[in-house]
Amino acid sequence: MIKIKNIFLKCTLSLLLCLFSVIINAQTKSTDVKTISGKKYYIHKVEKGQSLYAISKIYDIDVNSVLAENDDAIDGLKNGQELKIPFESLLPKQAVAIDTNKYIYHKVVKGETVYSITKKYKIDDKKFVSYNPTINSGLKEGDYVIIAEKKKSNNAVIHIGPSSNSTIASESYTVQQGETLYGISKKLNMSQEDLLKWNPAVKEGISTGQVLNINSGKVISQASIVTSTTIIPTSIVASSTIIPMSTELAVISKAKKASYNIGLILPFKLVESESINIDELARLKTSFPQTQSLALDFYFGFKKAVDSLVSKDFEVNIHLFDIDERDSAKVEAICKSGEFKLLDAVFGPLNAGVFKLVSGHTKNLGIPIISPVIQQNKILFNNPLVSKVNPSQYTLIEGLADYCIDSLLASSNSIIVSATKKDQSYVNAFKSRYNSSLLTHGKSAKDSITEVKGISGVKNAYVSGKKNVIILLTNNQVFLQDFITQLYAFSDKKDISLVGFNNVSAIDNLDQDYLNALQFHFATSNYVNFQDSTIRQLTYQYQEVYTADPSDYFFQGFDIAMYYLSNLKNQGPDFFLNLEKYPKDGVSTRFKFVRPDNETGFENRAVYIFKYSNYKLQKLGWK
Repeated sequence: MIKIKNIFLKCTLSLLLCLFSVIINAQTKSTDVKTISGKKYYIHKVEKGQSLYAISKIYDIDVNSVLAENDDAIDGLKNGQELKIPFESLLPKQAVAIDTNKYIYHKVVKGETVYSITKKYKIDDKKFVSYNPTINSGLKEGDYVIIAEKKKSNNAVIHIGPSSNSTIASESYTVQQGETLYGISKKLNMSQEDLLKWNPAVKEGISTGQVLNINSGKVISQASIVTSTTIIPTSIVASSTIIPMSTELAVISKAKKASYNIGLILPFKLVESESINIDELARLKTSFPQTQSLALDFYFGFKKAVDSLVSKDFEVNIHLFDIDERDSAKVEAICKSGEFKLLDAVFGPLNAGVFKLVSGHTKNLGIPIISPVIQQNKILFNNPLVSKVNPSQYTLIEGLADYCIDSLLASSNSIIVSATKKDQSYVNAFKSRYNSSLLTHGKSAKDSITEVKGISGVKNAYVSGKKNVIILLTNNQVFLQDFITQLYAFSDKKDISLVGFNNVSAIDNLDQDYLNALQFHFATSNYVNFQDSTIRQLTYQYQEVYTADPSDYFFQGFDIAMYYLSNLKNQGPDFFLNLEKYPKDGVSTRFKFVRPDNETGFENRAVYIFKYSNYKLQKLGWK
């Protein structure tokens, strides 16, 4: 089962409804029409994630009219369930909007009273009235009344817009239907003795809807136990005091369980999106701005993996946070909220500065945090609960150096280009790794590699009759384009191979013929091969839903969720402290984690080596 809770910044109802309507195919009325007992109905097949409210809007009919024809729908909808939707509504509108994903309802029968219903379900009458404020005018046969909030739901439904059910930190807990004192104590991570001490009345038993005091000094938020997606302005997220936890790897003592709260921090930047002309984008079928589009793609891929992993004994509650790296105060507010403290793992944010801020909080709370894209290793220091998927630039350089020693540079002339002063550290790192590898192979490192400046230096160092390997390690695209163009002109009928970073292939105005002629080799942490059957299948499924092509971030989101959450499902929370034991190949990303000591987090050091050959990319191996 998937439950999703989103915390977005200052977003409006109309903007987000438009946003999702552009990305997700619009729902239309069913074409299956039947006449039953002389009355015409649409036969609607429920799709995953649909709510009664959403279905009623498709057919422009009141929820009450749908329920009148489908009594079992009040218990919640199931994927593939068929509903009879009348052509026209003959019933008065339900006074309160019905949300079967969040609440458990009771249909009032003739002769029932508030007293009889509260006794039947063992509900406090004040709680019952708070759920159903319109009952003061009396109950009517056929009305639907709320008797409790659902503990679990079969569907995750998107309700977009500000909500009164904000994640204000709470020091009370409302008993759900079927819960026991033991179960509540485990859910809130406290002893039954403490619950009894703060709630003497529970010695006589607990009942659905009963409010328990949990004033333990910890901030607990019932808002994290949700059944729908709610988009809430960050401004209403409450701040509270961080409760320090032992940094002695507290996560290792956490038992394996059936339900986990997973936080995703992504830069949807919906505040900036308020200036977007949604109608124009929809008319022209134009992509959303890059940052929003990549964030959405990562989320879609992540959720795709979650959908395939959930089962009756493994529930994932996804909590989405839209964090703007320019507003540290709001980042702090989210990290101090009761909802955040209940997370079992956090993925993101994507910005290094904000990641450092958030990881400081997760460390105090004993929560593992994962960086999907940041390269810098500094985010790993002094936090054993951090892991980063994207290898550092220096790890890529080491991968290139090792490959060159093993495969390219035997009996060849190796030349490394010093491009700019900023790149000198890359040059030094390559030479250091290369020379140390030579020594381990029993060879001399003296004068093993020639360092030159620019294309003129390469021409002077070139040796005719030998294979010449040119190593160019820079991110300066202006230098790269000029150098590669000149190297291509110089390479005519010469045995030259170029080695560098993957960003070379992304230069817009660089002729791919140059890279093919130069047998360009590069190291990368992930690669999407559209010849792969799994990649093709995922691409097709994405296109079917979103009527667009997925970016690499979709596959990264899928791989990252599959790796971490499948291991969490099988191994339990202590997996986060033993990542090195679980190498794995994803559809686009390989995972091979290493950490230097118990005080430092994990870096993924799996590196792919690719070569341009015959106008195709050939995977040569990995480190």
